Amino acid sequence: MDGKIILETESRVAVAPDGNGGLYAATRAPLSDTDKSHTVLSDLERRNILYVHAYCVDNCLVRVADPIFLGYSIQKQADCTAKVVPKAYPSESVGVVARRGNKYSVVEYSEISKEQAERRDATTGELSFRAGNIANHFYTTAFLKRVESFEEDLAFHVARKKIPYVDLKTAERVKPTKPNGIKMELFVFDVFPFTEHFAVLEVERKEEFSPLKNAPGTGSDDPDTSRRDLLSQHKRFLENAGATIKGEVEIELSPLVSYSGEGLASIKGKTFIKSGIVTHVEELDVLT
Repeated sequence: MDGKIILETESRVAVAPDGNGGLYAATRAPLSDTDKSHTVLSDLERRNILYVHAYCVDNCLVRVADPIFLGYSIQKQADCTAKVVPKAYPSESVGVVARRGNKYSVVEYSEISKEQAERRDATTGELSFRAGNIANHFYTTAFLKRVESFEEDLAFHVARKKIPYVDLKTAERVKPTKPNGIKMELFVFDVFPFTEHFAVLEVERKEEFSPLKNAPGTGSDDPDTSRRDLLSQHKRFLENAGATIKGEVEIELSPLVSYSGEGLASIKGKTFIKSGIVTHVEELDVLT
């Protein structure tokens, strides 16, 4: 916090990943030591892949390569698109997609004032800044290739962290109990202001966003809530297809069975009385 470099050991500077915004540089990094020209970008180009869907791993409800999202983005001729959900409440720990001047960007929850976070539309009563960013993005491969041209202009974010360090007097390693240093991070959404055609698609939270942020047992955005939300969604899939789920029965559907509730016509009129994980449509009979 006083501007000095932190030492991890007596002979090694403390370092850390540069945030998920580092993925853009990673797309240009060699994939092997033997062929320096083989990168993610060169591989996409070789296979003539025009569009990329990227998302954060800590969301169990992500629809991988969502055809609606991809189709919407292509129709809009966007070089980058972001999925958003309406913020649940003003202080929710999600950034919001907004315009700074004439450029689209994400304003992190740590960077927006209380007054701005609580501001509401006079007509609808909705939060003025409500487009909660869920780190679910569409890119054209052409845009990903263009990132290198402006990467040096991306703004770093300040993150105050508890960084282990060596006590230079005793040579002992210390794990601080409160933030003692600053990490400079890039975020994946920092490229938004550099887009030429940017688009946003609002989706339903219960169908597409269940973040995993906290330790088990906290009751909020933890493994238990992720499990609850996934099983609730699969219950809706079954019930919408015409099935009945008895009592506390819990059924998880493999993506091999259904992507978003389709392909379940054969279970109409059935009642499920056993919990289980279904990896093939035929197994649905076993659970009745």
